Amino acid sequence: MTVKEKLLLESKAWIREKTILDQEYFNRLSSLHTPNILWITSSDSLVPVREITNTEPGEILVYKNFGNLVKKNDLSFMAVLQDAIEVSKIEYIIVCGYSHCSSVREIIQGTDKPLVREWLIELRALYELYYKELDPLPNDQKERKLAELNIRQQIINLSRLEIIQKAWQKSNFPQLFGWYFDLDTGSLSEVFSMEDQQLKQLSSLV
Repeated sequence: MTVKEKLLLESKAWIREKTILDQEYFNRLSSLHTPNILWITSSDSLVPVREITNTEPGEILVYKNFGNLVKKNDLSFMAVLQDAIEVSKIEYIIVCGYSHCSSVREIIQGTDKPLVREWLIELRALYELYYKELDPLPNDQKERKLAELNIRQQIINLSRLEIIQKAWQKSNFPQLFGWYFDLDTGSLSEVFSMEDQQLKQLSSLV
């Protein structure tokens, strides 16, 4: 059996399982796209967002890229963000990094991949900024610390975006949170979170 055949067969098994448990599952699924959370995370094959948050379909809108980076020149991300805020009226944005992240390792160990190097240029700059603090640490601690610094930086990047600033002029939403997921334990922890007014002040100072 080929990979393609296996995936198509497993999809049919999934449909059968869902409809046996709930005959109206797919009718309900098509009407459930009312997310209140935008979840920004790194491209991966290991972190099932709905599972680790125990949420239902339609509750979380997920955007992934290499390194969970917030870039205003990333048109795909900016389109998702605009739609999430202006159409879906989401109230919470979570930037979630995680352990054993390949983008973090590419920076620490160095990479000869030109596209990866170009995409991660801001993460490289962050590593160099905190190099004296990071260098003495064992590799696992170094990876976690850089991942946490990156999460914090992406929250700051979010807070500077015009789309976010305009939303804040109308209300205290969206609220921004930075979280870290530990693949070794399955635990989520908060890395960076501030009250709305404090975050707004920070965005203008950092």
